[in-house]
Amino acid sequence: MAKLASPNRPVTSTILLPRKKLTTQLPSRKSISIPSSIINLEHAVEISSWIDRHSTTYDITEIPYEFKLLLRGSRDGFDAKTFHKLCDNIPGLIVVIKVENSNEILGGYNPLGWNSTNNGYTAAPGGFIFSLKNANMKESILSRVNDQTSAIYYGQDHGPYFHGFGHYAPKHGPKTWFYIFIFLYMIMKYFKYAKMY
Repeated sequence: MAKLASPNRPVTSTILLPRKKLTTQLPSRKSISIPSSIINLEHAVEISSWIDRHSTTYDITEIPYEFKLLLRGSRDGFDAKTFHKLCDNIPGLIVVIKVENSNEILGGYNPLGWNSTNNGYTAAPGGFIFSLKNANMKESILSRVNDQTSAIYYGQDHGPYFHGFGHYAPKHGPKTWFYIFIFLYMIMKYFKYAKMY
């Protein structure tokens, strides 16, 4: 006891005094899951980084967004009416499709959301379309909007429609998407129809 009362006195004993063990309660790590049968956590990290224009990809534990599944075609249907009922006026909308009988995953990001009461093209600053890496493709492809005046298309008969890539039910059917590839060295447009499932 005398040594505890005199803090300036040197300790001569080799036995250390008992210490109180502090237990620090760490915050629970939030469980991150992606409610999709098409994209995985790695894809969600990449899309999140593109939205924020990060030069590097986020770490899986740092995704700043929560991915909520609003519409699943196999559950809710593929028609434009269902899309607008479940997805209109919701900003920050990510659309993802898997091309039938392939590993190809295509999609787009609309920061503003869709509005079926308007008709025509509109600007969507920050919007983009993409093709995600898969077993056949080593790197994802990101295409940002160049012409802001016609980035997305609003219309009752259209599902999600980005300029040159989207869903137009009356002309092509409820499960068919239309997209255009433009090659730089050849003035050629390749039209491809992708069936969703």
